[in-house]
Amino acid sequence: MKLEFFMAERLVRGKADDKGVASSVVRIAVAAVALSVCVMIVSIAVIVGFRNEIMDKVVGFGSCVNIVNRESAANLESLPVDSRQDFYPSITDEDGVRHIQRYALKPCIFKSGSDIMGVMLKGVGDEYDWFFFNKNIVDGHTLGTPDTVSGNRIVISKKMADLLKLEVGGSVVAYFIQDPPRMRKYTIVGIYSTGLEDCDKLYAMVDIGGIQKLNGWDENLITGFEVMIDNIDDLDEMTEVVRGVAGYRIAEDGSMLRVTSVKDINRQLFDWIALTEMNVWVIIAIMVFVAFVNMSTALLIIIFEKASMIGLMKAIGARNWQIRKVFILQSLYILMKGLIIGNIIAFALIALQSYTGIIALDAESYYVDHVPCALNLWQFAVVDMGTLVLMTVMMTLPSMAIGLMQPAKVMGFK
Repeated sequence: MKLEFFMAERLVRGKADDKGVASSVVRIAVAAVALSVCVMIVSIAVIVGFRNEIMDKVVGFGSCVNIVNRESAANLESLPVDSRQDFYPSITDEDGVRHIQRYALKPCIFKSGSDIMGVMLKGVGDEYDWFFFNKNIVDGHTLGTPDTVSGNRIVISKKMADLLKLEVGGSVVAYFIQDPPRMRKYTIVGIYSTGLEDCDKLYAMVDIGGIQKLNGWDENLITGFEVMIDNIDDLDEMTEVVRGVAGYRIAEDGSMLRVTSVKDINRQLFDWIALTEMNVWVIIAIMVFVAFVNMSTALLIIIFEKASMIGLMKAIGARNWQIRKVFILQSLYILMKGLIIGNIIAFALIALQSYTGIIALDAESYYVDHVPCALNLWQFAVVDMGTLVLMTVMMTLPSMAIGLMQPAKVMGFK
């Protein structure tokens, strides 16, 4: 065994029965490292959890990429496009494109008793992917579930149901402001709640055929297409792929298609996510600094406590870098102990929140009703390895104090 490892091992073992100041400082340093690592891991898990939850909701409610008439402005009455496009549904053959579905929109006013509410009806076809809404149905079922209910079926949000005092099995009357004005009575088959307040208070789901009739369109005219991709992290790249397939073409009537991504449509939401991710880096920097200060203080106290031993080692021929390595190895022991404790605490906290949702949030402000946590082992590994390597390198700074010690002055130091 090399001298440095032997001496470091002896120092570590000796601290077990040490009752001096250095022993207390070491315990404080271990606690500081554990706390810093725990905060870093939990912060990353929460931010990743927020991002995943919000992205799942935003994409699940709408789509990753949207294809509409280029002349359609951001208004309620959109210009139609022909569904008989050569990319529908063959665009799913493109690598990374998972699904494409048609939709049609129609604004209306819901009336129930004396209560009224402005709503956007979203008509969907047989190919619509109900996976997201199936997870968020709180009562009844989606339009994708066959039933024996006669008449027009509709799925509304819990917010609509609460405001208008509606329930599954009941009905709601929709009034359409057009020439001539029209009215439709819908049977409620399902109630959903996603936590996205802006969407929940606006959208109700109906069959696309009814919207086409109300708009005076034939069965081939729709508001647009929704395209789902395999990996949301490839959103920008896949948006360009869809734009290349569908965005640069002119129809016989001279109209063109416009391709937009969910990031373009929800710019403020994505900016908010980016801001929270930046906050994590600030937290990590602060925690690393706290750990460094505590570790440096502990190492300096240990060095000065062992001044006589350092003087003796120098007197018998040990070089400064050999002695420095002894104390850096000892600080590595402190780091490892703190890392293990911090990981255990972080894992317990993340698991507790993930399975119980004990810390609740205001869904209207945060889009989710509890603090979400994404438990990924690679996060533990990255934080642990990064902290271990960075702190070990940084410990070379306080260890430079050893080079300033002169054997004649420190061998009698107590």
